[in-house]
Amino acid sequence: MLAAAPSYGVNHLQISHHIVHDLREVREERKRAQANRITAAAHRAGIGEVAIWDHALYRLDYYPARFRTGPGGTIDLDDPAFWEWFRADYREMLDLVPEVDAVVLTFIETGARVERQHSTKLTTEEAKLAYLVDQVADVVNEERGLGLYLRTFGYFPQEMDRTIKAIDLVSNQAAKVMIKAMPHDFFLTHPVDTTVTRIKRPVLVEYDTTGEYHGQGKIANAFTEDQVDRMRYYQRQPQVIGYVARTDRYKESRILGTPTEINLYALARADRDRRVRPEALYREFAARVYGRKAAPRVASALARSHEIITSVLYTLGTNNANHSRLDYDPYCSSYDRSISGKWIDPPVTRVRHTVNKTYHFWTGVIEHLAPAYCKTSATMKRENPHVWENGWLTDRNTMNHEYL
Repeated sequence: MLAAAPSYGVNHLQISHHIVHDLREVREERKRAQANRITAAAHRAGIGEVAIWDHALYRLDYYPARFRTGPGGTIDLDDPAFWEWFRADYREMLDLVPEVDAVVLTFIETGARVERQHSTKLTTEEAKLAYLVDQVADVVNEERGLGLYLRTFGYFPQEMDRTIKAIDLVSNQAAKVMIKAMPHDFFLTHPVDTTVTRIKRPVLVEYDTTGEYHGQGKIANAFTEDQVDRMRYYQRQPQVIGYVARTDRYKESRILGTPTEINLYALARADRDRRVRPEALYREFAARVYGRKAAPRVASALARSHEIITSVLYTLGTNNANHSRLDYDPYCSSYDRSISGKWIDPPVTRVRHTVNKTYHFWTGVIEHLAPAYCKTSATMKRENPHVWENGWLTDRNTMNHEYL
């Protein structure tokens, strides 16, 4: 990726996931050395900002027992000594990666969720989340002069709403925000993340060019229309300052040098030229990479990606292949968590591929595809209570010959 950075105009790189997922991992010599090596190489390649990922809080047992004095062994957030320890710990970790320029902080979906810790002063979940962010910002931004990006996440609309409200309460005004190009996760059938319109800070938009759920670079997935259409929406939002793109998904999934690189190419072209036609990018990319003679046939093959992927890794408009695995044993997250219908009102989908019907996501798709135990799961009831309130699901297996 560093070698390709100049051609794509890359000026920002994030160190994340298997390299450093939590900042505490830089205490491991191997990870620290790798992070520092990547940072130095990125700077030599002309990338001005290298950011490192973190999640806070970590697991409860990471924090000294003397601070876990709240009910049920929770952390007492009202204890000033805890936050003194917390900030000192952050300073020590940043000292180990002295050349990084920014931190990307996920402050929800973390080990010891701060909103579950004890406080009599911070009376709402949003207040606890915001206070945590400000403690990190005190060290990262105020003391060190580093950039700070607050990474949003939510499994369901109410959780996203809480996250946006928490960001509104953050006192530090230098912190920026990073959102995904779609709410929750990178599914083709998810809409754009409209919460961006409520964010009053500079925003980076994160795109998945690898296809975490669409082949991870091993199955060709070329979605120029999807990438460009989403970018066009965010380009209209005045607070959006740029984009980031995932170019691999663990191990040997990197897309550079594969047909899937077209997704990264499409974003770069759309960013530079707002008049570019997404359908023309298939031929343009194919000619650039495979030569003019091969371009027509390569472009034609790549252009069928959406139809192929939504027929193989999706069923009736919902993803049911666990992280691109061609394994269709029931994976409940496909049915109780990752449904596009929770982000769409009304929750309907149009299915083509010779089916040519419109389905209600819940009564027409999940009701029949999902095993009963997925429809009645704790996740379903917690994240989608309206589905049961509206009577859109039953507690029975209702797969039939028509759906088979």
